[in-house]
Amino acid sequence: MSESANVRQNLQNLPSIFELTAAETLDNLIYPALSKIFDYLSLPLDFQNVWHIRELTPFVTWSLQYLYLSKRGASFGESFYGLIRTNSRGTLLNTKNQLLSATLLTSWSYTEKKLLNKEQNRDISKWEKNLLNCLRIYKVVKAAHIVTYLMKYTNCHSPIFKMMGLVLRYPNEIVSEDKITYIFLKLLEVTAFFLQFIQWWYYSEQKRKVGGSLANPGPIKFEETQKKMGVVKGHCPLCLMELSNPTACATSGYVYCWKCITNHLRTKNSCPTSGYDITYSDLVRIYDS
Repeated sequence: MSESANVRQNLQNLPSIFELTAAETLDNLIYPALSKIFDYLSLPLDFQNVWHIRELTPFVTWSLQYLYLSKRGASFGESFYGLIRTNSRGTLLNTKNQLLSATLLTSWSYTEKKLLNKEQNRDISKWEKNLLNCLRIYKVVKAAHIVTYLMKYTNCHSPIFKMMGLVLRYPNEIVSEDKITYIFLKLLEVTAFFLQFIQWWYYSEQKRKVGGSLANPGPIKFEETQKKMGVVKGHCPLCLMELSNPTACATSGYVYCWKCITNHLRTKNSCPTSGYDITYSDLVRIYDS
């Protein structure tokens, strides 16, 4: 009787599928959001150094998730919705489960994003393709597992949670934490949503600018340009040398060396050839096929 009452209480404390989906979506936004931040911080650098800075993203993501798992017993997204991870007996995570949970949360998003980018660029090997297919198969298995969760046949919404012996639920009592930790984590949450707002505002502004009355310039007339500036096709209009790390301006279409156009933008926010307003975010790297 007491065992059935305990099961009933656990089921009542379980979150809905909508809260689970929202928490998972919020966790999946951490990696791309941090990638955008590191991309922005690396803009003044050369393209050869961008990769090294961008690869810091999974380590920062792991540190953030582990901080939440160790202090609040839940990931960033789960903590935002007031959920905690416990074992089947209702106790909080031990250090081993905290490390494993942080690693799975980080590596899953990182690996999937990398494989999808490689597949999109048609630069994916056979074993990477097989790994991507395994991730897709897991999503199908997880969807079937969620059906059993909705039908109250299991208290685990994920096969991974089932294998780890964990349950995601509402806490029976508030998890205690010191004031400094509480303020720090709250600042992280506020900062995350502030960055999302800035990103939304920026892209709305860019969409308005591009979709407004701005007219695209005509194609480059290389013969005329050669006479006026001495520019040869395949050469940068700024340094007049052969293009190095060719970078196009999204608003005008003109191509420059990466170092040349970034140095120009430090003093003037406009395309040197067309005069259109541009920013660092309007620069598009051109890769050889």
